[in-house]
Amino acid sequence: MEKLRELDALLDEVIEKGPAGAGLRVFKGTGKVYERFVGFASEQKKTPFTGKTICQLASMTKPIASAACMQLFEKGKFLLNDPVSRFIPEFGKHEVFKVSPRGDITAEPAKNVVTVGHTFDMTSGVTVNWHLRNPNSEGISELSDKLMEEGKYTLQEFAKAAAQVPGAFEAGEHYYYGQSLDITAAIAEIISGMSFGEYLNKNIFEPLGMTDTYFHVPEEKKDRVSPLYYLGPDGRREGDFPEIFYSPTYESACGGLFGTVDDYCRFALAMTLGEYEGVRLLSDNTIRLMAMNRLCPQALSEFENVYHAGYGYGLAVRTRMHPEAGSNTSIGEFGWTGGFGSWVLMDPEKQITIVYAHQAAPNMEEYVHPRIRNIVYSALA
Repeated sequence: MEKLRELDALLDEVIEKGPAGAGLRVFKGTGKVYERFVGFASEQKKTPFTGKTICQLASMTKPIASAACMQLFEKGKFLLNDPVSRFIPEFGKHEVFKVSPRGDITAEPAKNVVTVGHTFDMTSGVTVNWHLRNPNSEGISELSDKLMEEGKYTLQEFAKAAAQVPGAFEAGEHYYYGQSLDITAAIAEIISGMSFGEYLNKNIFEPLGMTDTYFHVPEEKKDRVSPLYYLGPDGRREGDFPEIFYSPTYESACGGLFGTVDDYCRFALAMTLGEYEGVRLLSDNTIRLMAMNRLCPQALSEFENVYHAGYGYGLAVRTRMHPEAGSNTSIGEFGWTGGFGSWVLMDPEKQITIVYAHQAAPNMEEYVHPRIRNIVYSALA
């Protein structure tokens, strides 16, 4: 395992150039083969970064949310090719924006039905409510703002609002990394009769003993939340997360969870190994289904970039398709990244699990994560 010591220098470099602290665990099977926590959760308070430091997981929420929803799939509550309108009738008369050769934008009845599978793999045509310069984002942003003003901003109300806005494209034909998975979570609420947070507590967190993972961190644990480090030419500045992560009513499957490295390792090991400490979340076949590329060639070309070179996208997770694109990992290893630097890799074939976290904006993902991945696989695979 001597090669894993190369990770020490990388982590030292991270806290020198980026956030004040970071943490990394690597497992081979159930055995922990590397662990290091460096620096501070809060540099101002001199609080060490540990396995119990609570981080804003951002999009690292997605693999947990996807696995939870797929438990309902295994119970026969939905199929991936079910129309979303079966659960959210407002999608029954869905439209799509079309752009003419002259640049005119019109809304026309959708040719393709938006399915539950499209909401998992970001091909639904629903973008984001961040007021981006596309008509779909503008539309769902205005409706979301209205819901927030009225105190009605919930997953189910967002899903209904998203149905009222024409999609950015025909479902299944393009990829757009947006808020589709929140529609999946709204469907899970409708099926289960629980809020999404309650559903996750009952079916993921409590069975696995994930005692520090929440949409809303309890008051008595808020001193363990790492601040966000804003990185710039003059160094790092300790600050807070954007306001969207503190919504009292919106439990976002796309990026709302706070959690720890300790907790996330329990989930990741359950997915890599099939079960953890006697707890099985999903069958091996369903985990394999989650980690299969679902994107058509056009959508795949829109997903791939330098950071995702050689990967496809499955049920809310990236999945390795082509190692020759620049990695030494296995076909089928899967996981995702959080917008503030957290990262998970799960490899059932090689039984390798990696969980990493820091809190930074920009998040340094393109530099840090591939280097961790390549060092680990050179040592273990």
